Amino acid sequence: MNKVIIERVNGTVEQMNSVSFARWACLIEALEFIQGKAEELKLDVDNFLKPVAIEHYIEERYPAMLHDVNTEIELGVLS
Repeated sequence: MNKVIIERVNGTVEQMNSVSFARWACLIEALEFIQGKAEELKLDVDNFLKPVAIEHYIEERYPAMLHDVNTEIELGVLS
């Protein structure tokens, strides 16, 4: 299984497999989308953030994200 290595700002190194990394990437992507839409609509995110909707998004997006992550690992974009 492919590994992703992330060096944090403080110098510590995190390693995770591509499956875990892809799920985290989906979560980050979902939160960025929600934040952008909230700003566009001038809404407070805390008033409408729905964890079930985020979970649904991750389940839908995960297969494509995993493919993207594995491709980037193979191309050397992620180490």
